[in-house]
Amino acid sequence: MATYKEIKGTSIEVVSSDPSNPQLGQIWFNTTSQTLKGEEFGSASWVSGGNMANARAYLAGCGTQTAGLAFGGVGPPIYDKTEEYGGASWTNGGAMGTARQRLGGCGIQTAALAFGGVDSPGSTRDITEEYNGSSWTNGGALSNARAYPGGAGTQTAGLAYGGANFSTPAVLNATEEYNGSSWTAGGNMGTARFAFASAGIQTAALASGGATPSNTNATEEYDGSSWTAGGNLNTTRAQLAGCGLQTAALAFGGAPVTGATEQYNGSSWTTLSATLNLARERLAGAGTITAGLAFGGEGPPNTAATEEFSAAAPTTVTLSGS
Repeated sequence: MATYKEIKGTSIEVVSSDPSNPQLGQIWFNTTSQTLKGEEFGSASWVSGGNMANARAYLAGCGTQTAGLAFGGVGPPIYDKTEEYGGASWTNGGAMGTARQRLGGCGIQTAALAFGGVDSPGSTRDITEEYNGSSWTNGGALSNARAYPGGAGTQTAGLAYGGANFSTPAVLNATEEYNGSSWTAGGNMGTARFAFASAGIQTAALASGGATPSNTNATEEYDGSSWTAGGNLNTTRAQLAGCGLQTAALAFGGAPVTGATEQYNGSSWTTLSATLNLARERLAGAGTITAGLAFGGEGPPNTAATEEFSAAAPTTVTLSGS
């Protein structure tokens, strides 16, 4: 049987008092109380939020649970429409310059990036657009045209990675970093893939699942220059969504159609009992590990449904002992 150190890479810490700021998944032995303790999340759930005005799949999203952004996608038709979420309902935002689906995105509701995708003629695009909370303007073009890319970071420190170019055709492992005006090359992913879950920032990003083109459960972590292998998802899937940070992420939905939700602590994924109320693929996500947002996608059919994820804050629990 594998030991804790073999699984986690570290030994169980032995301390005389509980850590003042324990990390999710951390385990320690308290010699004073003679107990084995750990840090975990409490109960979690998905609840229905306000529906989008437009049912759509293959869309992109970013922002937070109370200030989300949805853009692009297909109903049909292929949309240039933007919608803004205020925590209860969606309102119309400014239209994109180029209608497209299978695009990537990152940022916040008032400072977002949309990049790549497939437009109405069916070609894979290198277009980047920037959103200021009311309208979209053109940004610097990607070096690699791509559909289904991963997206992380902010409008001025964004990350685009992986994806597929249907014009070539090719599955991509290329990573690009955005500085607010132009893209430059970053380190290549270990495995070329598309339609995976994204999370994180430009210097600490996450890619989980997706297709190579075969569905995979592999996770990779980016440190700002190179990608390394992380813990595998428990459910192999593509066309899923994600949110959060590299060390505290959610992955949910996906194909084959599922509502499965998993939680990442920086090294391993845990399957939660809380699943999406509407199992779906080709959806978008936003928010954090404790306040996530899932919207759009395909059940089938295409849906306008929004769900909000909530989880109790981390808490210290006694695993064994007195």
